[in-house]
Amino acid sequence: MAPASVSLAGRLLVSHPSLRDENFRETVVLIHSHSLSEGAMGVIINRPMPGTLADASPPLAGSPLGAVALHQGGPVAADRFALGSWSWSSGASADLRYGLEREVAEALLAAGTHVIRAYVGYSGWSPGQLEDELRLDAWVVCPFTAEVAAAEGEAMWRLLLRTHAPELLLQAGAPDDPGLN
Repeated sequence: MAPASVSLAGRLLVSHPSLRDENFRETVVLIHSHSLSEGAMGVIINRPMPGTLADASPPLAGSPLGAVALHQGGPVAADRFALGSWSWSSGASADLRYGLEREVAEALLAAGTHVIRAYVGYSGWSPGQLEDELRLDAWVVCPFTAEVAAAEGEAMWRLLLRTHAPELLLQAGAPDDPGLN
């Protein structure tokens, strides 16, 4: 658990295996902003959706962004999408961007320097809410690395648990209802 006074921006929240909320079960959330006074905002990065940005926004079909993959970002504002990106310089932390303007996203895509994703919705916490969830061990806080970013779906979630909370792997593999086992 990270100290409550430390910003978690640029870090990952990995849902605890006991977290059964359908919005966050087996998720990895990339935190884009976090402060005690403003709360936190991020996007789920391990829930790819079928289709591309062109499918969600037909005017983008002829754009370089048309082929960008859609990801479920979270339950807030699920009727809208936003563009996000990341890249790594050797030995540095990730260059994270969220809420990109179309022109900026197209330039980053053309330069080939950033991974670009379209997120449908986002994940948000009011001031103090995330800190309360961390005290309840609902999340495991992990660094965001290129190795992690290369994984997808449930494999990303399991990789992070295996690396940062191996004691939770047995619980992660347990059936939803052990009585039916």
